[in-house]
Amino acid sequence: MNLRSLLTNHSCNVCGKILLGIAYQDWSGNRVCKEHNKCFCSSCGRYYGAKATEIVSGEWLCENCKNNLPDKAGVEKTVSYIRTFYKQHGLEVQSHVVLKGVTAAQMARLYSSDVRGYVELPPSSDGYHIIVRRYLARAVLAMVLSHELLHVWQYEHHIYPPAAICEGFCNLGSYLIMQSIHTPTAMGQIELLNGDTDPIYGEGFRTMRTMYEQNGLPAVIAYMKSFR
Repeated sequence: MNLRSLLTNHSCNVCGKILLGIAYQDWSGNRVCKEHNKCFCSSCGRYYGAKATEIVSGEWLCENCKNNLPDKAGVEKTVSYIRTFYKQHGLEVQSHVVLKGVTAAQMARLYSSDVRGYVELPPSSDGYHIIVRRYLARAVLAMVLSHELLHVWQYEHHIYPPAAICEGFCNLGSYLIMQSIHTPTAMGQIELLNGDTDPIYGEGFRTMRTMYEQNGLPAVIAYMKSFR
C-alpha cells in the first residue's frame, strides 16, 4: 500500500485529518473523526465526504447520491419497477398513487423527522398520496416507495395487523426490492435495515424476514391476510 492510500484509509472522510483518536465507520467503510460523526448523507446514510453538496439547508448529499438523483421519468420508472416486482410475487398494488416530494424539514413538520415517506389517509379521489422525501438517490427512493406501496396493499385488502407486523412486512418488501437491485447503495440500505434496533421497524422486520426465509413469500402473504 502506498503512502497516499495509507493516509486515505486512516483519515476523516469529511475533513481529511488523520484519525488519531476515536473513529467512526459507516456501512460503506467511510471513516470519520468524532467531530464529524453526524455528517451523514441525507439520502443513503454514508458519511458524505469532502465533495458533498448541501442541497437545501441542513441536507447534504454525498457525491454518489448527487449523481444518482432520478428525474421525473426516473421516478416513474422506479415506481413501475416496484409494482411489476410485487405483481410477479403475488402482491399487486392496484390503486393509483400520487407522489408528493417534501424536504426533510417539511417532513418533520408534517409527520416526523425520523421517516422518509408515509401514506396519507384516507385516499383521495385520485388515489393514495405518498409523501416522500426529496433528493433521494434512485436506490434509496426505491427503498422508501417499496415500503409505502405495501402499506397501500394492506389498505386495499383491509389488513390491519399489529404495528410490528405491519411495518416489518413493509420492510421485508424493501429488503426484497433492494436485493433485486443489488447496487452498493441498495445493499447498504439492507445493512442499515438489519441493524435497526427499533422494536417495531427493526424487530418487526427480522420477524417477517425469518418467516420468509423459513416458509417463503406465499406463506408470509397468507399470514398477512389472516389479519383481515
